Amino acid sequence: MTIWEYAPEIEAVIAAAVILAVGFVIARAASTRLRDRGAPPTSVRGARVGITIVAVAIAAATSFSLVGPISLISGLTFSALVGLAATLALQTTLANIIAGFILLQNRMLRVNDTITVSGITGRVVQIGLVTVWLRLDDGNVASVSNANLLSGPLINRSAKDRLKGEY
Repeated sequence: MTIWEYAPEIEAVIAAAVILAVGFVIARAASTRLRDRGAPPTSVRGARVGITIVAVAIAAATSFSLVGPISLISGLTFSALVGLAATLALQTTLANIIAGFILLQNRMLRVNDTITVSGITGRVVQIGLVTVWLRLDDGNVASVSNANLLSGPLINRSAKDRLKGEY
């Protein structure tokens, strides 16, 4: 066998590598630019991850188109494995996001509420998609995951009057 028989596969690997390299460079440049403009770290990280995911998707699509069509069974098996890997990798993050939506829907937390969770008492300074930031009495900031808040026990010392009659 000669190397020319593997030319389509080699071409696909090189194209994917170039697309990934360009994607990573763009992601790094975008995150640096956002950070320099004072964007919050979560926005910087989100932009970097989003651009990287798009680059990986484009590289995969390019590789598949250069190598040739794949069978339906192979494609379904591959997508099932990718879905399983993504679900397992994002399990904790997804749990925190769902818990965040539940906390917001229940209106249990607001910014400036004083809460106690797991023995930590502080004032809510930011409610995020995955975590809640608390300003402690000594001035430090604590980050508590939304899943921990939802699993409780959570004591909201500021919501007594606001939630009177609802619960």
